Parts: sequence; C-alpha cells; structure tokens
Amino acid sequence: MISVVVPVYNVAPYITRCLRSVAAQAYVSECIIVNDCSTDNSMSLILDFISKYEGSIRFHIIDHNINRGLSAARNTGTRA
Repeated sequence: MISVVVPVYNVAPYITRCLRSVAAQAYVSECIIVNDCSTDNSMSLILDFISKYEGSIRFHIIDHNINRGLSAARNTGTRA
C-alpha cells in the first residue's frame, strides 16, 4: 500500500481535482495533507471533500504554523 503526500499552499483551483485523483487510486492507503499556511480556501475545500468521502483511504491533515515552503511541506509529510 502507498501513502501520498499532498503539500497545500494556495491551490484552491486544483485541490479538489487532486483529491479525486488520489481517491481513485487502487493502492493508496493514506493521504497526508500538509497545510503550509495556505491563505485561500484550499483547506475548506479539503475538509468538505473529506467529510463527503466514503472510501477506504485515510486522510490526515498536518498544519505548519508558519509557511516553510514546498520542500519542507514534503519533508513533513514524508516524516509522518
């Protein structure tokens, strides 16, 4: 089984499509979402998606307390 890390920083136009793609994968067991202090409505879209999702993938959200950049968000997700 595979874990997918999704770094999030102001990706509202793309995040729902991304999560749908992750949810459609056969070998994904968990999706780790790392919120890197996004200032748009990305997180509300994510929470809405997760609340309606009925599949077997476990979604985890990790919040950075300051914006640390894409590499740091990936590293945070990888460590999780």
